Amino acid sequence: MTKKQIFLYLSGLAILVAIAVAVVKLFLLPPSSIEIAAGPKGGYLYEIAQIYAQEFEKSGVKVTVLETAGTLDNLEHVEHPDKMIEFGFLEGGAADRKDYPSLESLGSIAYAPIWVFYRSQLGDVFDVNGLKGKRIAIGYPAQGIHTNSLDILNAVGVNTKNSQFLNIGREEALKKLHANEIDAMFYSAPAEDHLVKTLFNDPTLKPLKWPDAEGIARNLREFHVLKLPLGAIDLENSKPSTDMRVLATTITVITKKDTHSALIYLMMGVMDEVHERPSLLQSENEFPSDKDVDFPMSDDAEDYYKNGGKPFLQRYLPYWAASFLGKLLLILVPLLAIFYPLSQAYPALQQWYYTNKVNRFYDQLVKIEKRLDHHADLERIKYDIQILRAEIELLIKLEKIPSMYTNLLYDLRGHVSQVIEQHGLQ
Repeated sequence: MTKKQIFLYLSGLAILVAIAVAVVKLFLLPPSSIEIAAGPKGGYLYEIAQIYAQEFEKSGVKVTVLETAGTLDNLEHVEHPDKMIEFGFLEGGAADRKDYPSLESLGSIAYAPIWVFYRSQLGDVFDVNGLKGKRIAIGYPAQGIHTNSLDILNAVGVNTKNSQFLNIGREEALKKLHANEIDAMFYSAPAEDHLVKTLFNDPTLKPLKWPDAEGIARNLREFHVLKLPLGAIDLENSKPSTDMRVLATTITVITKKDTHSALIYLMMGVMDEVHERPSLLQSENEFPSDKDVDFPMSDDAEDYYKNGGKPFLQRYLPYWAASFLGKLLLILVPLLAIFYPLSQAYPALQQWYYTNKVNRFYDQLVKIEKRLDHHADLERIKYDIQILRAEIELLIKLEKIPSMYTNLLYDLRGHVSQVIEQHGLQ
């Protein structure tokens, strides 16, 4: 391979790399800051989002946690085309995927138990049907508990015709319970939530123990039945005082369909780190999971679950480097697939170019010899062959011809000299 060929190869590769780097930097690098739509400040989902933010920042991504009215509000924020909010939380059964066509799921991260506490003065309420005729707080309309509690209550025949529903949050509901202004409240939070322990230890309140949980779950498939053993909430005070069932949905992470793949893989890793440990109601490695999702799974999330974790580059390189290199390879590989065959064709093209150039001179030489055979104007022939010789000499001196093709020109020059000598055209 000649120096010129080596130079051309290296130049071509350098141009391809430069183009690929420019495209990746301008269009394909993931953002360095994101927003997560969480929920009301002080709630479980808001606290989880704060933990996520700490994990993201370890990879150099700044997270802004957005306080919202609840999970349905989260969906509105994430789906909004003019808002750059990449992730949000959703309680299972609270939304219909048809209403949010641009959203996808990354999987479920935890159970969302549904707690019902009622005033002790009511005596023992056996099941949820026993709340008929009562004043019941069911959460704000934007919260998942609002939709889920309505589904349960309506399923057992408790509705606005025979009972009073109040669209209020947990703090206000608790105040009204203590003031005897309502009779019961629906509330959703993990068993570890500090308010759950407070409610179990409140002598003025009693928990509904969901004896009809299995029947509800068989009819409303978004719900799970979990077992809460005696003392699981508070060992010291034996709360609950007996084994009980808990009705629960799952919490999922949702995202836009066009969210950058690197961000999704980073989020999946964070979800793994935060939720794989066991809790009072879930087993080790039960979450995150691709089960119980209300929205279509993201392709990247499906790959994550199928392959057991992050792609190769994300496992061994920093977030930004893995993303950059991955996208760079996606561009370079197709470009190299085009460049390599062209580079292999270059010698043949080069040979055609110089052979064609030399053959044009030979064509002129053949024409001159034919004119000599026909006794054409000798002086004119002398003039033409000297011009031909001069053009060949100029080509040899001025054009940097690869050594493998110089023999063609020297052979040509020898043939011209042979014709001149043979016909006495000096």
